[in-house]
Amino acid sequence: MENGLGNCRVERSPGDGNAGGDTTQPHAAQLTVWDVPSATGAGERFRVSVGVRCSAGCDLGGRELSLFDQEGSQAASVKLGHDIWPGTEALYFAEVEARAPLAAGSHQWEAKIAGWDAEPPHAPGSFPLVVRVVSSPDCEVTVRAVDREKQTPIKGARVVMHPYRAVTDENGIAKVRVARGQYDILVSGSQYLPACASVEVTADLITSAELDADQPWTSPDEVLE
Repeated sequence: MENGLGNCRVERSPGDGNAGGDTTQPHAAQLTVWDVPSATGAGERFRVSVGVRCSAGCDLGGRELSLFDQEGSQAASVKLGHDIWPGTEALYFAEVEARAPLAAGSHQWEAKIAGWDAEPPHAPGSFPLVVRVVSSPDCEVTVRAVDREKQTPIKGARVVMHPYRAVTDENGIAKVRVARGQYDILVSGSQYLPACASVEVTADLITSAELDADQPWTSPDEVLE
């Protein structure tokens, strides 16, 4: 997950810390973003998860948050749910869906929540995210991961064809939608040594990756005993 739950950005209002006037300081809004896709096809819709927490733990359910694109235009908006993310203190969250830019490349976006003056007042908050856009995938690569010695399928192996990613199912199969081009296919799994191969994708492709089990390390002293 890019932009994990441990990160946040806090924005305070210009009036914070003033010696005179109203001494009530707006609560800070702390945002975080996760589940950002590693890559999205040009013009395709994608989803990210956004969480917001008030510095004082206020109930933020129903508050509106938005995504703004690289040009500062609002790309999507949604209201925060009333549930709290498990294992956190007052982190309200929502899934936001938007359409990716048409131009390939890395685009700087922001998730934002506006401030409000109602008691207690809250300052606005924001969090940056990178939307990586690639040419629209036009080919499907099927990768089968197997144990070299046992010739059995490997479930949960990670398949990377940068910037595309997938995970194998119970049959050891992963299907990756990619644009035509040259790729290095990296396949790795728990307790297995990773395997890598280079392929040129010009049409739908089926390939296999045989992984060797990662043998436990044995110290020289144990060998001599």
